[in-house]
Amino acid sequence: MVKLANPLYTEWILEAIQKIKKQKQRPSEERICHAVSTSHGLDKKTVSEQLELSVQDGSVLKVTNKGLASYKDPDNPGRFSSVKPGTFPKSAKGSRGSCNDLRNVDWNKLLRRAIEGLEEPNGSSLKNIEKYLRSQSDLTSTTNNPAFQQRLRLGAKRAVNNGRLLKDGPQYRVNYGSLDGKGAPQYPSAFPSSLPPVSLLPHEKDQPRADPIPICSFCLGTKESNREKKPEELLSCADCGSSGKLCFSYVLYNDFPLS
Repeated sequence: MVKLANPLYTEWILEAIQKIKKQKQRPSEERICHAVSTSHGLDKKTVSEQLELSVQDGSVLKVTNKGLASYKDPDNPGRFSSVKPGTFPKSAKGSRGSCNDLRNVDWNKLLRRAIEGLEEPNGSSLKNIEKYLRSQSDLTSTTNNPAFQQRLRLGAKRAVNNGRLLKDGPQYRVNYGSLDGKGAPQYPSAFPSSLPPVSLLPHEKDQPRADPIPICSFCLGTKESNREKKPEELLSCADCGSSGKLCFSYVLYNDFPLS
């Protein structure tokens, strides 16, 4: 049986890669392990193992240039001009070519196809989306891949973060507003008045948490009065205490995660 990376750890790794790139640095294994270990308290050996598994199942790309290995997000690979043939990792034994089969899949199109095909008025669950896609004969080579379920979940999560899908509980719907204009995602105009309770992972429970700053770093408003003089919930970083309005945090999540 093929061992796959933990989806949560893969998200942390992809998050670290984006942070490192924004610092104009090369996402090396050492930098990724340090970033994930610092942000989430995961030991570097585990990060290294999960990074290798993520490469094997196609969740992360590994490229080599002048003898130096770097890691990329398959959905945001950047330039490939310096990538030479043969630098991509070979598939793990028994993985049915998972890297090659899923690297060029457009998950946004697959998710939209399934949701529109199901025609469920209140949205579709990820389980129903997966069943629908597995029933499509032209997608057999994709859905038979052992990494398909994991990559579908990652694709759905990114589609929600990018504004392409809307998520209400377990149900997903296409955000048709995101398809207007030049493809720039449109974000929901309404946000929940309060946030659900945060569930901490076991290794996070004993970590010290900074006191939240009760002022929005973007508009200088408070949770009682935003720029429109209306109450709005604040999100606060556990490490530094900086706070931001829910709407700003939603829009900036991918590029400037709060924690």
